[in-house]
Amino acid sequence: MIVFPDNWKEIGQGLPSIPLQKIENTILEILSEIPCASLAFSGGVDSCLLLYYLQKVKKQVVAFTMGKTLDHPDVVYSKIAIENIGGNVRHEIYIPNKEDIETQGEGNVYGIFYEYVSKFTNRMISGDGIDEFMCGYYPHQKNPTESEYYYFLSRLVPDHLIPLNKESGGVKVYLPYIDKRLILLMSQIPIWDKVDEKNRKKIIMSLAKDKMPLAILERWKHGFCDVLNVKKKRWVKEASA
Repeated sequence: MIVFPDNWKEIGQGLPSIPLQKIENTILEILSEIPCASLAFSGGVDSCLLLYYLQKVKKQVVAFTMGKTLDHPDVVYSKIAIENIGGNVRHEIYIPNKEDIETQGEGNVYGIFYEYVSKFTNRMISGDGIDEFMCGYYPHQKNPTESEYYYFLSRLVPDHLIPLNKESGGVKVYLPYIDKRLILLMSQIPIWDKVDEKNRKKIIMSLAKDKMPLAILERWKHGFCDVLNVKKKRWVKEASA
């Protein structure tokens, strides 16, 4: 009989053999093992899902949000999320002042954020990596092909994870979305089940559908690297929805 690996039955399954419940249970399992209840929180779908699941496995969650101003989309939508799905969450909102930005440099968004976070904790959960594996970028939707998928996947480490690793300093960062157990499931799901010309990250949206307000699901996506320069445009849907 096969004794290694013990998850051999999960290989090559794809959908529908990998049900949403399996993905959800895997996320919960991963989060329950992480010795941290602090979350880098943008108020986007990915971080809202982590907030929702974290509350199921931790006694209290602390969510950290950074925005250029109090009407920045990440601040606005993170407040909506906390009000609707944040039953046992303490919300820390950080608006960097001129000195904070000049100390780290305006382009060093990770450094600015994690310098602030280090005053509260030395551990942080972040949602990096899910867009690459679940086709969360708008170019995925515009061009839902293998070449587009593998291009973004190839840029994950150099463009996102290496800067995060460097600029997070002494804060230990946990990335549950790229745990090998979840990658095994996500990598077996065909691209057409993840994205099409009308919808991005279809699996994540299906998981999130009944867990958060419509305003969160429909908000305009922008990257964390733009958190200090994104303008008040396109993202505005009725925040009370």
